[in-house]
Amino acid sequence: MSKIISQILIDNDKGLYLTNCDLTSDALELGGNGNWSIRKNRLSGGLSDGVDQVIVNNGKMSFTILPTRGMGIYRGECGGNFLGWHSPVKNPVNPAFINLLEPDTCRGWLKGFNECIVRCGLYSNGANCIDKVPQPDGSYVEEVINMHGHIANIPAKYVEIQIIPGDPIELVVIGIVEEAACFCPQYRLTTRISTFVGSNKFSISDEVSNFGALPAEFQMLYHCNFGPPFLEEGAKLVAPSLEAAPRDARAAEDMDTWDYYKAPEVGYAEQNSYHDFAAKTDGTTLALLKNKAGDKGVTLRWNKKQLPYFCQWKRTASIAEGYVTGIEPATNFPNVKTFERKQGRVINLKPGQTYRMDLSLEVQENQKQVQAIENEINKVLDGRKTLVHPQPIAKWSPL
Repeated sequence: MSKIISQILIDNDKGLYLTNCDLTSDALELGGNGNWSIRKNRLSGGLSDGVDQVIVNNGKMSFTILPTRGMGIYRGECGGNFLGWHSPVKNPVNPAFINLLEPDTCRGWLKGFNECIVRCGLYSNGANCIDKVPQPDGSYVEEVINMHGHIANIPAKYVEIQIIPGDPIELVVIGIVEEAACFCPQYRLTTRISTFVGSNKFSISDEVSNFGALPAEFQMLYHCNFGPPFLEEGAKLVAPSLEAAPRDARAAEDMDTWDYYKAPEVGYAEQNSYHDFAAKTDGTTLALLKNKAGDKGVTLRWNKKQLPYFCQWKRTASIAEGYVTGIEPATNFPNVKTFERKQGRVINLKPGQTYRMDLSLEVQENQKQVQAIENEINKVLDGRKTLVHPQPIAKWSPL
């Protein structure tokens, strides 16, 4: 077997940085089927100035990784189907132009929000708030927490490409992002984003480590966002939900149709519902977003033991405002951290401890493929029905 081909693109510790890189099937001559490539470049001008992007194309599916934005997945394509959504934020935004602590601690994060998959964390992942942080002596210190945390606006310190020979060939991008500050928690996110040549799927394997000397609270949410062609009037979220509840009074308005989506509507106010999913014996679970005709779908898979909570975000506003839905597995619900801490849903990482999370995305291109995923979800449910609460419930939402 041939050796793994590796190319380091960024290594801050060694002072290494490549502005451009091209690895292609033609140039490397590894054999196997499919014309594939991994390309790295740097954007110039406007708010995108200085943003690095790594574009992975396995011959069937392509997707763009943004090392400058926490190794998020900007957008992609598979079989002619667009992956992502059309945000009013038209292009990737360099975090240097974003102030996460703007007056409402919400707007700053939104100024860069346009990715297909964006991580929320690592110290916090939910709504903005004034947190009361418990201290070892029993006292509390107040601090401002911005919406969805910092990790999506921190550039990677290390990025490496790997080409792993085989049948099929595996294409891998590895990144390291550190969320750390003096006298504060110290986290290291190590991500491995991979796909196989000719596949309709890519996978994300994340490890978050506490490399500080003190315990550190940890939260993570994968904000996975989709618009057309999967989202449209009559589209449906198919998921093995055992229990569902609206986040607030606004979401309660349409809780009886939580799994269906409306046409674009000017000024639509978002609705969020919280869920408890069934899982297979190994802990794996999944969710499918399918279009009205049921001949296009996008499926996320993850392990409920790693990401036990789920939020469905509906924002079916006008196309100009951003017609989108979020499929969001997480370590907790995206409420204010004070509430999640009281509910015991905030993880504490010991010094040196690592927490692993695995997530994959795959595309279904016809009714047969979509139906196979629906059958799989029905098997996970095993005849059980979803308990739908018409109003928010105390265990999941601050009432």
